[in-house]
Amino acid sequence: MQSTAITVRVPATSANLGAGFDCLGMALDLFASITVTFSPAEQLPTEDVGEKMVLTAIRQTYQRIGQPMPAGVRVKYNVAIPLGRGMGASAVARVAGVLAANEMTGRPLDESARLSIASELEGHGDNACPALFGGVQVCIESGGRYQHVACRYPSGLAMAILVPDQSMPTKEARKALPDSYSKADTVHNIGRVALFVAALGAGRLDLLDAATDDRIHQHQRASMFPPMFDIFAAAKGAGAHAAWLSGAGSSIAALCDEAHVRDVAAAMQSTLSETGGGGRSLVTRIAAEGAQVSTVELVD
Repeated sequence: MQSTAITVRVPATSANLGAGFDCLGMALDLFASITVTFSPAEQLPTEDVGEKMVLTAIRQTYQRIGQPMPAGVRVKYNVAIPLGRGMGASAVARVAGVLAANEMTGRPLDESARLSIASELEGHGDNACPALFGGVQVCIESGGRYQHVACRYPSGLAMAILVPDQSMPTKEARKALPDSYSKADTVHNIGRVALFVAALGAGRLDLLDAATDDRIHQHQRASMFPPMFDIFAAAKGAGAHAAWLSGAGSSIAALCDEAHVRDVAAAMQSTLSETGGGGRSLVTRIAAEGAQVSTVELVD
């Protein structure tokens, strides 16, 4: 077996987008680069959490394809996306593993199969789907299959992202959620999700604040990150169309016009600092493209 290095560039993501719990997500123009080297030489086990997730995804993909996983697989995980911040770091790792294994085996998996494996590893498709395909995506599970469709959105939008030092591990953030919801809260969120997709596609950015008003997860998780709603208010006060807890948190994302995005980022950072919290703010865009794969054969 000749050694082969496969590099996968995968975008960070923001999921839920307010009321779209576990079904809405967007790709961010902030890419991680993960290189997987397949070689005949057996590799020592890794203790890195991200690398372990990549390897698990590779193993799962080989099982789905019906081939044995090579003994010599090494992962170089060059990722500036922190774990436990709601920016899709685990989806990045899993998507990279799925795509690397698929590439190495001659691309036997179609789009649906790639999405299904990554989403099953994640538990849902809201991060995996935009990481794979880019843009703004609706992704659901139906009858054992993950189905998705891309949403239209106006050009020229920008994203301000606040990344607090405080982490909010997804498992812990999910423990904050109840086992059931009232009819009123469920109907409330269904309407907001529909409004978000329609308003974004129609360019009705004035409706996005109402469309991101959530009752399913944000209020419940605010106890883990008390400044959340003050930061939302600061972002919108500085010109953001909408702000939401990114994924399970702790990052907060705000959708803005280009003219206001730096003011919004600064306002969120300042509000966090006033509460005694630390972190950093980023200015980025929605990434129109998803994960990209390149392959190099290594000659000894």
